[in-house]
Amino acid sequence: MDLRSALRTIIATLVGIGLVVLIIILLVKAFSGGGAPANEVNVGKYGDTNATATLLIDGPTNLDQDHRQVRISVSGTQNQIDIISGYQGDIIKSQTYPNNSAAFTVFLQSLQLLGFSKGTRSTIDYRGYCPTGDRYLYSFSDDNSELFSYWSTSCGGQGTFRGNPPAVRSLFEDQVPQRDLVTLTGNTDVTL
Repeated sequence: MDLRSALRTIIATLVGIGLVVLIIILLVKAFSGGGAPANEVNVGKYGDTNATATLLIDGPTNLDQDHRQVRISVSGTQNQIDIISGYQGDIIKSQTYPNNSAAFTVFLQSLQLLGFSKGTRSTIDYRGYCPTGDRYLYSFSDDNSELFSYWSTSCGGQGTFRGNPPAVRSLFEDQVPQRDLVTLTGNTDVTL
């Protein structure tokens, strides 16, 4: 009898410890803000559509009059760079370049291989993160319907984007002639 009682006590203790560990793991995951992985979109298959891939670089948190954002949008017909002033989204400079379906298809396949469509779903608002650095928003839409939007920061380790941030940003920057990129972004505190 004493052996059975001892075994029951040991088993009950082990089950109790296991439940406590499980509850702690679930609580940590729930409050970590990571969110669930999103269903990955294969952007490489959108070369012959009205899709648009966009990178928005949101500069350091500062005075509204000094705040700048740089947005690069790439579609099958054009590449566009916008310099945005303030937090209300006023475009102060814009330049457009022609694009074609073949170039867009290669660009999208390159993005796919760099993990552009990898991220986690989350309701976390990116604004305010990394206030002395930059916030990067990666989005993809088709016929004005957003298929995904993820973000990261220059402060590292923050955000919902799970691709290769430096390589993706470099690929977007390469869609604008280098001389224009330098000229258009020269008076901003946005890091390219």
